[in-house]
Amino acid sequence: MGLGKILVRLAALTTLLFGLMWAIPQLAPQVPEPYEGVRALPPVSPKPTGSTTVPPPLPPGFPSMERPPPQIEVPDGQPQPIATKFGWTYEIPAEWRNFSTGIAGWSNAGRSVVYGSIGDFGSNYCPESDGSTLAMSGMTGRRGMDLHTAALDAARGAEIIFGDDSAAPPRIEYSQPSDIEVAGGPAVRYTVTASSVHKRADCDPTEGTFDVVAVPGFATATVAVFFVKLDLAVDGAVDHSVVEDIISTLRHSDPGGVTR
Repeated sequence: MGLGKILVRLAALTTLLFGLMWAIPQLAPQVPEPYEGVRALPPVSPKPTGSTTVPPPLPPGFPSMERPPPQIEVPDGQPQPIATKFGWTYEIPAEWRNFSTGIAGWSNAGRSVVYGSIGDFGSNYCPESDGSTLAMSGMTGRRGMDLHTAALDAARGAEIIFGDDSAAPPRIEYSQPSDIEVAGGPAVRYTVTASSVHKRADCDPTEGTFDVVAVPGFATATVAVFFVKLDLAVDGAVDHSVVEDIISTLRHSDPGGVTR
């Protein structure tokens, strides 16, 4: 074969190869532009943990108290009423400690929970654990929330109370919200149970309950939230029936904190 024919055939072959290289991409499916045909998933909202905005002011003329009313004295052996600055009074058993003008708080992972008008039982039952109590009750306020939102917001405080940012989180289970009646008015209740709670000391609890009841506030806040917390799976643990007994004593107070 002459050199000329070889060159012609090489040229023809080269032309054919270039043609195929051009044609193959045209026959293949078009590559979509960036994000073409891809549907973005909606963002996942975090669990509600309470409002991060400044709560609205109280309605004009709504009463407010800077401090809770003074402790109500009763004879030894009698149930002890605790008047709160939210227009509510509740009773603790005679053997509990009345800390009506005090506060209690917990913090974990940069979040905190604080309550006032405290009653407690079995304080310092675990000497190695600072602030240990077998049972505790108290009240706080919320503004800018309805009863259901305030109750859920408060119930989620169990994650802070029973949690430990240096250990695995406990197992937290929430009841369904219960619409109940307290002192003739509407209320919303949650019962939260905690298990697999981390123990810093051998006497610490591994289980507990946290009950919250949201009611309309009559002073200081438009919603008042009451709680009772129990430490369980420890010596001397209180039966959950005491929670029902204490909640049943919730009632309105007069402006001076004396029960109506």
